Amino acid sequence: MSTIRKIIPFSLYDIPGLEQWLEEQAGQGLFPVKLGSWAAFEDRGIPGTRFRLDPFANRSGEGLEPTEEKLELYRAAGWEYAFRVGRAYFLFYTTDPEAPELFSDYQSQGMSLDRLAKSLRFYRRSRLVLWGLLGVLTLACLFLGRQYDVQPDGLARLPLVLLHLSDPIFLLFLASLLFYSLPISRRDRRTLSATYNALREGLPPPPSPGPSRRIVRENIAALVLAPIFLVLALYIQVGNGRLTMGPVEEFTSPYVSLYQLEQVPLGPYETIYRNNSGLSSENVARRQFSLLAPVWYEVSQDLDALQPGRKPSTFSPDPHGGEYTYSPSLDMTYFHTLPSLAKPVARAQMDSYRLVNLRWSYEEEEWPDTDFVILATPEDRPWQMAAVGRGGRVAVFRYAGQEKLADHLDLLAEMVS
Repeated sequence: MSTIRKIIPFSLYDIPGLEQWLEEQAGQGLFPVKLGSWAAFEDRGIPGTRFRLDPFANRSGEGLEPTEEKLELYRAAGWEYAFRVGRAYFLFYTTDPEAPELFSDYQSQGMSLDRLAKSLRFYRRSRLVLWGLLGVLTLACLFLGRQYDVQPDGLARLPLVLLHLSDPIFLLFLASLLFYSLPISRRDRRTLSATYNALREGLPPPPSPGPSRRIVRENIAALVLAPIFLVLALYIQVGNGRLTMGPVEEFTSPYVSLYQLEQVPLGPYETIYRNNSGLSSENVARRQFSLLAPVWYEVSQDLDALQPGRKPSTFSPDPHGGEYTYSPSLDMTYFHTLPSLAKPVARAQMDSYRLVNLRWSYEEEEWPDTDFVILATPEDRPWQMAAVGRGGRVAVFRYAGQEKLADHLDLLAEMVS
């Protein structure tokens, strides 16, 4: 027995249209075995077969399959159960032209749609609540959690939020929601509401608008996009870090190395203390993706002075000796963005790098072949920050160590030359 697959040209909430379409397929010798974005048929259909979609009832005892009582009642009337259609209907069929309809009148048929109509209303409201919560969470990320911040500025990181929102994967999901999911949901809700309201008033359901090429295209898109979204979801959950992050020594894009900045011999912690030169979370590079910043990456470095046997500490006051090993660190973020966004993004990244329990002083410097240079120092060293920009190129640094970033502007400015 062969299986034939067809794209459904009706909304699953267009009950009269879908039932009529199934009956037309039966006239061609096809019997349905699955309904969703597409329909699967077997070549055992009998012309004249009638199909009826029976919505899930309100009774709590009726789950994802019809009860034995319902099956016996319908069978006695000449109707047989085919299969479940999603979480909306049970599909029944009959080859007996004398078999009575499943519902004795329009009002009782309308009452059978109560649960489905309420479900659609709940789905709409819950979606509005979800979008509201997302908006609240976005504001919370900007304004809350600042109770320990001595220089709070909730709007300082808005340019970074803009860059994150222009992530291609996020925009793909957003576009699919706005231009695909929402219009379908709105049409299905209106279709079901029109049928439900007419039946509850004792009137016949509105006539079906007929097969739709647009619905066919939507169902084809669902079949194509579903595996793509699955791959993207797996990428975000599992593969994102592995694909975009790696050890600094294998990173090929330009960055300022701590070895260039420091005057003392340095080495990674693993080499000095463990003789293990594998990937360290303290010396990694990671790429980001944004349509507003096609080139965007971060490099984090933590090294130690070559003084074996000493205790490691970033805050050692003496790079040449003492109880603790001198351990400088350098974080750098590079952006290639729109020139108009360069300086706002630089300030936003500096605010992101800022240690919130320190009060920072900012000053701007002039440097050849740059549009801006911003230096930031707290009341207590060893932390420092710097940002340099030219055109749409921006490099932002956060450093902990004995050197002064202001004395190395020639090295930092090479990142945007």
